[in-house]
This record gives sequence, structure tokens and C-alpha cells, in this order.
Amino acid sequence: MVAVLLPFVAVSCGSKGVNPFSKSDEQVDDNIANLMGLSVGMTKGQVYELVGVANYMEGYDWGSVWRYKIKKGGKAGSLANKEVEDNYMPVVFDNTDRVMGYGQKFYDQTLSDLGTGQF
Repeated sequence: MVAVLLPFVAVSCGSKGVNPFSKSDEQVDDNIANLMGLSVGMTKGQVYELVGVANYMEGYDWGSVWRYKIKKGGKAGSLANKEVEDNYMPVVFDNTDRVMGYGQKFYDQTLSDLGTGQF
């Protein structure tokens, strides 16, 4: 029994004090720099080539939203968590997979105008 628990104890002791978000924090600077190249009308493929895989994705009847981390630190959580909303910039795509706009204000206005019907 002791031999089975020993590896778990060693792993838990070794990871003490390590920031679980350090890897994603390293990506923040890259995300911010890359997101500066966004423009309305870009395809999902172009956004992927520019910034890479989104941290969160949402689907709606009118299109979709990709969220990229733009602030260091924070907690992981669901999209219902206000902290996720504050730390991740939304890129809003229409139903033809082209960028309609980006940023939290644009996202909020789009939800207000087009609705929140998710699929």
C-alpha cells in the first residue's frame, strides 16, 4: 500500500507552488500581439493561422465565437464565469465563418441583436 501511494505523494509535493496557469500565461503575450492583426471579414482559417486554437468556443444559430486569453492569471471555469469573460477576448464569426467583429462590447451587442440561441 505504501509503495502505491509514494508516487502520488512525490508528485503532489513536487508540484507545490507551481502556477497551474503559467503555460497559458506565456501564451497571453503572443495572443495579444497576434490578435492585433485581426480584421473584419477574415475567415476562420485565417484567424487560426494568425492566433491558433481558441481557448473557448461557442456556437449560435447566427454564427460562432472563439475566445482567446488576453490577461494573465485567473481561474479556469465555464463561460458563465465572469472571470472567464474578463480574461478572454471574443472573436465573433457570422454563419459564413467570417469575422463580424471582436471584443467584449461587440460580443455583448451581437448577443443583444441576434440572440443567444445556441446549438
